[in-house]
Amino acid sequence: MQWMLRFLFALALFFNAACAATNPPTVRQLPSSAEAVYGYQVERLSDGVHSLNQGDGFYLQPRGNVGVIEQSSGIVLVDSGGSPAGAEQVIAFIRSISDKPVTAIVLSHWHGDHTLGVSRLLQEWPQARVISTQPTREMLVSPDADRYMPGDDAQANARYAADIQEGVSFLRQASEDQNLHEADRAGFAQSAREYEQFGREMTTARRVAPTETFESTVTLQDRVRPVEIRFLGRANTSGDAIVWLPRQRIVFTGDVVVSPIPYGFNSYPGDWIEVLNDLKALDFVVLAPGHGRPVLDGIYLDRLIAMLTDVRVQVAPLAATDLNAEAASAQVNLDAARDAFAGEDRWLRRWFRNYWKDPIVSSALREARGQPIVQGAE
Repeated sequence: MQWMLRFLFALALFFNAACAATNPPTVRQLPSSAEAVYGYQVERLSDGVHSLNQGDGFYLQPRGNVGVIEQSSGIVLVDSGGSPAGAEQVIAFIRSISDKPVTAIVLSHWHGDHTLGVSRLLQEWPQARVISTQPTREMLVSPDADRYMPGDDAQANARYAADIQEGVSFLRQASEDQNLHEADRAGFAQSAREYEQFGREMTTARRVAPTETFESTVTLQDRVRPVEIRFLGRANTSGDAIVWLPRQRIVFTGDVVVSPIPYGFNSYPGDWIEVLNDLKALDFVVLAPGHGRPVLDGIYLDRLIAMLTDVRVQVAPLAATDLNAEAASAQVNLDAARDAFAGEDRWLRRWFRNYWKDPIVSSALREARGQPIVQGAE
């Protein structure tokens, strides 16, 4: 269903980064509107560096993490809040720590849950640079994105709103299905509330094109917290940007890394493995993913690499068959990976297949057959 596909962020400095790695900061919730059913919490990664995230939970309609980096002359954001309401939380947090303006917003990739807060942020700080890779910009200005987020086409926006309502109806019906386990019904009920709120937020959301792009690296200089924005290669999307703080040894990955389970829609399995290895080579002390809480070592990266490698190995012999993606997925066994990523959580195990196994097998099959992997394709 269309709605589901959409569901589809010096020695003293070194010491600060090391402390962040060995002493994870206290988590605190950010204020949100009275009607909100999900929001952000904030974690301090180092002096002047924070992660706004949704914690360890799994959301059918997620709100991408946001990185907040304080430089001498302003604030650099990694992603934008996912909606105007999400951006309001980001603005409130920035106001609580600094009176500096936001000078740059780095978009890690094109997905709406990372980009749809930009319009609200630019109302507050209209001079802020909005930076992305060229593939990310191309997707954000393309009519193809109308299926996944609001733009300037009123008719497309109406269809998008109708798809959201279809999704809410589906989730409500599932929450009342007595054939489902109680835990699944509870998960669908909570997701219906979240998705209904998301629909309200989307009535004022509009995607905004980046003001500048880069090919491999761009640096935002600062005497204390210089920021390097890098394109390491295709991974979750065709234009994934990562943000590296070399002095603090902190990396923001966008959806190149997502927990508790990754998203596999229209991704690039072989290239993704190389990008993950490049991330490991940074020798970071803190990794802030696109969803989920920061991690302090490379264990989760190793699990992702192993799972992607396993998918490619199992899919390779299927390339010469006439199996379609659905049939190929039925031939691929990721039970061990499902157990490692989802544990015994019934709700998470259900969505491991929908958000990861089926879409990543489809991507791997196209890769093995030499077929194009197109962003935004169904």
